[in-house]
Amino acid sequence: MMVAHYILLPAAGLILFGIKLIRHRRSYRDLPKPPHSLLWGHLKLFNEVLKLFPHNTAPAAYYTEIAQRYQLKEMFYLDLWPFAPSQLVLISPDTAALVTTVDNYPVHDVATGFISALIGKTMLAALNGPPWKAMHNTIAPAFRPSTLKLMVPVITDQTMSVFHATLSRHATSGQEFSMEDAIAQLVFRMSSKVIFGQTISAEANERLLAEFAVVLEYAKILTQVEPGSPFRKVFWWWKQRAANQRLNRFLEGLARERHLAMVTSDLARGGNKDVSNQRTMSVLDHILVGLSPTENSGRVPGTLAPAVVQTIVENLKGLLLGAYGTTTDTLCFIYILLSTHPTVMQKLREEHDRVFGSGLQTTQRTLKESPDRLSELRYTTAVIKETLRLFPVGFGVRSAKPGVLALQYQGRAYPTSKQMIIPCTHTIHYDPEVFQSPGTFNPERFMDSSTTIPLNAWRPFERGPRACMGRDLAMQELRTILLLTVRSFEFKCVGIQPSAEPRASYTDMDLRLGDLAFQESSFSAKPRGGAVMVVESVPEYGRV
Repeated sequence: MMVAHYILLPAAGLILFGIKLIRHRRSYRDLPKPPHSLLWGHLKLFNEVLKLFPHNTAPAAYYTEIAQRYQLKEMFYLDLWPFAPSQLVLISPDTAALVTTVDNYPVHDVATGFISALIGKTMLAALNGPPWKAMHNTIAPAFRPSTLKLMVPVITDQTMSVFHATLSRHATSGQEFSMEDAIAQLVFRMSSKVIFGQTISAEANERLLAEFAVVLEYAKILTQVEPGSPFRKVFWWWKQRAANQRLNRFLEGLARERHLAMVTSDLARGGNKDVSNQRTMSVLDHILVGLSPTENSGRVPGTLAPAVVQTIVENLKGLLLGAYGTTTDTLCFIYILLSTHPTVMQKLREEHDRVFGSGLQTTQRTLKESPDRLSELRYTTAVIKETLRLFPVGFGVRSAKPGVLALQYQGRAYPTSKQMIIPCTHTIHYDPEVFQSPGTFNPERFMDSSTTIPLNAWRPFERGPRACMGRDLAMQELRTILLLTVRSFEFKCVGIQPSAEPRASYTDMDLRLGDLAFQESSFSAKPRGGAVMVVESVPEYGRV
C-alpha cells in the first residue's frame, strides 16, 4: 500500500498539472499572439529569440523582435507560464496610453518586488494608490522649471571641473576608459545638489559610486533572463546588502543633519516653518517638510521617527539611481552614436557656436547669465530625443486594475486578469508605421515640420501621472553637458566588433556598433560593458 501511495500521489499531481496547463494554454486561443504551442506556449519561441542577442540584453529588445517578426500590431499576448508571468504587451501609442495616460494602472508586483529588493519598499516607484500619490506630491515641487533653472550654473561648473577635466586627462594620456564611470562621477555630484541641497565632497562621491556599483551589479543579476548560478546570486545579494547598509547610514546622516538645521531655523522663527521660497528647497527639504508633520508628530524636536528615516533614505537612494540611469546611460549612448556619425557631430558644433559663441569661457558665462538660451539648442535637443528613441533606458510593467477585467480597445475587450501588462516603449520607437526608417539615427525627424509624430509615440520617460519627474532636469543636464564637451573632444568606441549580419530584424545598427547596439539589462537599460572609449582633444574647438 505504501508503494502505491508513492506512485499515485506524484501521478495525481502530474495529471492535475497537465489539466491546468491545457486549460491555461487554451485560454489564449482567440487572443492576438505570435505562433503558440499547446504544450510549450511561447516558451520555445521566446528562447529562440533570446539566443539572437548578446548575453543579458535588456528584455524590451525581445518584444520588439517578436512584434516585427510576426507583424503584430497594437498589442499581443505572451504565454510564458509557468516560468514567467503571462504578459499582455502594448506596442502602439494608443494602446500604451490606455494604461498610462487614459488610465493609471498600478505597477506590477514584479516591478515593486524588484525595486523593494534593491532600494526599499517605501521608494516612490514601489508604491501604488494613495501612498504613491502622497509621496509624488511631496517630491514633485522640487522639479519645478523655476527651480531647475537655478541649477544651470551648478551643472556648468560641475561639468567643467569634473567631467571636462576628466576627458582632458584621458585625451592627454590616450588611455581607454569607461565613459559610464566618468559620467557617473559627474551625475552624482550634480544630483547631490538637487537632492541633498549641497554638493558632496569628492571622497563622499567616490564612496557613493562604489556602493551603488554593487547595487547595480545585483540588479543586473536579478534582471537577466538567462539562468545563472545560484551561488553568484547569493554572493551578490550579500554584497549589496552590506553596500545598502552603508548607503543607508550615509544618507541617514545627511537627513538627520538637514532636519536638525531646519528645526533649529524654525525654532528661531518661533516655530513657524519657512517654506516661502520653495525654489531653493532641495528634494530632501521637500521630503522632510512633507513627512515630518504627519509621521513625526509628538517627538522631540530635532529627532526623526524610524519610519520617517526609512522613507527618506529609500527615496533618496531611488532618486540617485534614477538620475544615474537617465543621464549617465543616455549620455553614453549619445557619445557612442556621435563617434560613428561625424555629420551629426559637426552640426552640433555649429549650433553651439551659433547660439553660445565660439569659446568655452564665453559659453560658460552665457549659460550662467542666460540659462534660457538652452531652449534655443533645437538640434541638440533633437539629438537627445533621437538617442532616447533608439535607446530608451526605462522599462515599466503594470498590473490589471482592481475590478477591471479587460482593456476596451476599438470595440473589443482584451482580458487583463493575471497578466503582466507591458507598455513597451522600445517596440513603439522601432515601429516603422510610427517612425519612418526606425533603425536609422536621424535627429532631423524631430525638427522636420512635415513629419508628424503621433501623440504618445515618443515615451522614453513614460507618460501620464507616473512619468519621470526628473525628465526636464535630465534634458537640461544633457544639453548643458553636450554644449560643454562636443566642441572640445572627438569620441571613439573601443573594442567594437561589427556583426557580419544583423542579429535582429528591427535594426542593423550592430553592423556598425556590434553588441553596443543592444542595451544591457540592469536597474535601467544601460550601455554594454560601460561604454569603453578613447578621446582626443580638438584644439580649434577647445579654445577659450
